[in-house]
Amino acid sequence: MVSEHVIIFILYILLFLLGMGVMTGGMNALVGQKMQHTLERAANTPIKGLALGTVASILLQSSSAVTIIAVGLIAARAMRFSQSIGIILGANVGTTLTGEIAVLPIGSTHLVLLSIGIVMMCVPLRHSFSIGSLLFGIGCLFASMTGFSHLAGPLAESAFIHDLLIDANGSLFYAIVVGTLFSAVIQSSSATMLVCMGFLDSGLLSLSSAIAIMLGSNIGTCLTTYIASLGAGKEGRWTAYTHILFNILGVLLFYPLIRPMGEFSMLLSGDAKTALAHTSVMFNLISALLAVPLAAPFGRWVERRRFQ
Repeated sequence: MVSEHVIIFILYILLFLLGMGVMTGGMNALVGQKMQHTLERAANTPIKGLALGTVASILLQSSSAVTIIAVGLIAARAMRFSQSIGIILGANVGTTLTGEIAVLPIGSTHLVLLSIGIVMMCVPLRHSFSIGSLLFGIGCLFASMTGFSHLAGPLAESAFIHDLLIDANGSLFYAIVVGTLFSAVIQSSSATMLVCMGFLDSGLLSLSSAIAIMLGSNIGTCLTTYIASLGAGKEGRWTAYTHILFNILGVLLFYPLIRPMGEFSMLLSGDAKTALAHTSVMFNLISALLAVPLAAPFGRWVERRRFQ
């Protein structure tokens, strides 16, 4: 029975990743080219880059997609390395919207979204396929969230998952490592957080451990950007290095504050699942705002020392 639950769990992860891919594709078709041109023209200061990166990541619902666009623009000499730093910081902030969406009281909404999405994808009207893809993707996200919640209890019967949860609940550092590795494998910090929400719903994972896993997932998801940067020259690779560096520094900075952040988020939300989503927003937003004043001098230093 446990093996069947593990297979179903993997299928729900694949459903989530499918939903994210379809949703991102729909949004990219609607605003992707315009967003790329906007990033190319307007990200001339770190604070502008932060704002644009946040908006782009909210619309595309993928921090990796936004940072890969930045790497591509750098490789094409359409953007300087220093301009990309604010965009990277903003991309981390915008992608937290997925967690906030996931904690909405959805009921059977996912069935409605999936149905409307499929119908619109079949209608031969301008932008209808893209809008249908967006709705279908959100429906997949909601459906996978429901599945994660229902499977959390049965999955905990697995000796491996049971031991993993015990170790994660016992050590915040171990929980960060788990989040990093899991997110690196499935390449989605949002999916990692949704899995945590499922275990939180069943009381199998403490809020502090879930927050630690969420922090680790921000590091693991950098792998996609790094792979994309390998053929993008020195500046493209340094964009990926900066993405990894800022995420690691953010985790190190907030590591001692995991429990206080969890307690504060619980006061705001009242339930652990929503508290995790709020903590993700706080962590990425505060990390970005702290890093913005350092972005310009760091960018100039790298450009002087590494690219000349």
